Amino acid sequence: MSTTRYVRLGIVALVVGLTVFAAGPGPASAQLPLPLPLPLPLPGGGGTSISPDVTGATGAVVTIAGTTTTLLSTGTLTSASDALAASLDTASIAGLGTAGTLEATTIGNGDYVASASSLGDLVLSGGGSTISAAFVMANAFAGSSTYGYSLVDGLVVNGVSIVPTGDPNQTVYVGGLMIVLNEVTQSASGIAVTALHITTLDGSVDLALASASAAIP
Repeated sequence: MSTTRYVRLGIVALVVGLTVFAAGPGPASAQLPLPLPLPLPLPGGGGTSISPDVTGATGAVVTIAGTTTTLLSTGTLTSASDALAASLDTASIAGLGTAGTLEATTIGNGDYVASASSLGDLVLSGGGSTISAAFVMANAFAGSSTYGYSLVDGLVVNGVSIVPTGDPNQTVYVGGLMIVLNEVTQSASGIAVTALHITTLDGSVDLALASASAAIP
């Protein structure tokens, strides 16, 4: 499946999800991801790069030796009836590699809000490690309750394929890296989801890819 098609499906899922979520409980709600449990403790720290207490989305946030760079951001949604979006055809990720078709969207529908972020064709290398993924995407929704989910497809780290389980905060270690898939942070105010969070065990590099958050309006 091409990255373009992935992105189109992601946008459709965001709009449909918000529409069904706003409609309230009903038969269709069973087709949506179930509310996620509270986040698990993450070895060596963890936590998303985006707060669950605001509504917005980022494509990539990179911290190297204490310096943080944000690539693509919607900014914060300040009205539950507003919409914000940002996109890039390609992006260089702090000299570590590249990604293509970066999209970030956040929208409101009165009492409900939703955010989504995605990128494709990810290729990273550094410190003797290589990482690639065909597509990563995060979604977050908030209204009378909150939920979120992510998609990571074709992830390969140092030649090892990593298969997502769908569980929140799936954590794996490869070489000197800690990798968290479907990283979830919840608070009383909202939810934040990062599709792929990569950190070096020495803490020198922290990379959050495709993050979305939704705060209860």
